[in-house]
Amino acid sequence: MADPERSEPRSGILYVDTSALLKLLVREAESGVIETELLRWSKLATSVVTEVELPRAIARAREERPDAVIDGSVILQGVLASAAIVPLGADIVAKARDVSPVHVGALDAIHVASALSLGHDLVAVATYDHRMQDALAKIEVEVLAPC
Repeated sequence: MADPERSEPRSGILYVDTSALLKLLVREAESGVIETELLRWSKLATSVVTEVELPRAIARAREERPDAVIDGSVILQGVLASAAIVPLGADIVAKARDVSPVHVGALDAIHVASALSLGHDLVAVATYDHRMQDALAKIEVEVLAPC
């Protein structure tokens, strides 16, 4: 039976990083639940780096696990078209330099800085990247990584 609380739409912006979006196209255990979660949000956002990172990750998955990758060109275009794209400006670059802990990689730091640029409209960040989760927990940003 569906949890009624889970079916209510969420207000505010959900920032979605590449690791979460990838699960829509590369079927894994979490694919169904992240898809359901994303449908609950009327406002999604991601970084412009996702436009490079996601197609490359899909291409890698096609080589490594071709049976898990669905034909997602329409899905990919639809998700990116429905999400607000945070541009990579000087302010994001400056914020990304200061993301801690230091083990967070450059692209993940850009994702964190991009999410933070949404200000008070940001409600949560969907990511399955553990380093990014560490950085977000440190600054008390809600992380969604449904299993």
